[in-house]
Amino acid sequence: MVKATSEVFGQSGLAIPAVEMKARKKFWLFAWLAFLPFVLIRAENLAESDTFWQIRTGLLTIARGRLPTVDPFSWTAGGEPWTLNSWGFNVAMGAAYQVAGLVGVALVCACLVSVVGGLVLLLARRLGASPKVSAWLLLMAVPLLTGWLSARPQLVDYVAVLVLVMLLHRIVEGHPPAWPLLAIGALTILWANLHVGVLLGVAVAGATALLVLVRRSTRRSTGWCLAALFTTAVCSLFNPYGAGVLAQTLQVKSASTVITEWQAFNPGDPMQILMFALGLIGLGASARRGDPVFTAAIAVAAGGSVVAIRILPILVLLALPVLASFASHPVILRYFASRRVMLAQGASVVVAIAVGVSVFNLPLMGRPDPSHFPGAAIDAIPWGCKLFNEYQLGGLVILERPDVRVSLDSRNDLYGAERVTQALLVLDGHGDLEEGLSGADCVLVPPTSALARRLHASPNWELTSAETTAELFVRR
Repeated sequence: MVKATSEVFGQSGLAIPAVEMKARKKFWLFAWLAFLPFVLIRAENLAESDTFWQIRTGLLTIARGRLPTVDPFSWTAGGEPWTLNSWGFNVAMGAAYQVAGLVGVALVCACLVSVVGGLVLLLARRLGASPKVSAWLLLMAVPLLTGWLSARPQLVDYVAVLVLVMLLHRIVEGHPPAWPLLAIGALTILWANLHVGVLLGVAVAGATALLVLVRRSTRRSTGWCLAALFTTAVCSLFNPYGAGVLAQTLQVKSASTVITEWQAFNPGDPMQILMFALGLIGLGASARRGDPVFTAAIAVAAGGSVVAIRILPILVLLALPVLASFASHPVILRYFASRRVMLAQGASVVVAIAVGVSVFNLPLMGRPDPSHFPGAAIDAIPWGCKLFNEYQLGGLVILERPDVRVSLDSRNDLYGAERVTQALLVLDGHGDLEEGLSGADCVLVPPTSALARRLHASPNWELTSAETTAELFVRR
């Protein structure tokens, strides 16, 4: 394999003076520090329904000392078997919530995001990229990634897949493979208990072993790469459900056909096109440099993105280090040198604005996103009510009102596609009103929904709380 430019030699192959080496290390640190304000801005609002029921599940697991085996939160699926796909992450979020509430949860997840940015830069450095080019690429990718960096167990996948690529690189480069192999085993066990996304790691290890085998220059590492594949496959079974993680993953996919992030790649979406294009460029660049690890990882992520767009951020994160190395061409570096004052001023302004926004929003850290979630309406729900609710609102109700049983939340694998689809039809105002709300004592839905308009006109329901994000109706 063509090795990355070392820290001792520059793009020209000439030795780099020690003073410049020290300066380069500072540039890498500055690149990571410039990323942190954007991390804090993203951590301000908790916008995902998953986050809230995962916290409550973690609290329940801590209190009972065992994993729940049946649904404890809903009246539509209460008592039905429930498999947790991120029990370790749930416990971690529950512990953070016990210590510092939602602020603690937001800070823990912000730390994970900062690690993601650090790993991208570290991989770029290992590939011989310029710190300035890497920093600019990472900051330019922030708008593409921001929506995916929410407080959910997918953050674990982002960290783990980047670490796995780094360890596989150590094996293929011919370093003593024993410790990277042990590290891969430990990483996989931890990953398997934090999130079922560990199966992505098995796929990356398998694709790497295949590419190493077919390339003559790397064939000597085939045995160790196969050992890495075996390690990831076996260690992924070290979780409370064993091989059930595969069935659970397939169940989530089949039950989430109406959920945007589980839908297939949409070539009509400009944002998706841009993210996928970056991945394909990174794939071409990694293949050109003869890097089997990045080529395999990016190819797996690209294939996964076609099936489900929730893999797109992983595709971009894997492509960024390769793109940074590819863009660290002497011509581009000379341009950076000739425009260093302008680029430095521009970067300073952007980062300064981000710092100002993050400091201004710091007191709001960890709040449920006010553009998505109500406050007073949830507090006004009658005690012990069986609530019919909109999909997005179920998680926060589970966290803040454990006495209330929801009709639906974002645990699609539990409810199944049929229940989710039926609830969406009721929300859109289809069918008989009383039949659709049978069993519910109260309703919490957006005021713009067709169901809210029908309830306003119904003599059987009374509006008791109204906000811009949700209205609460109670059966008379």
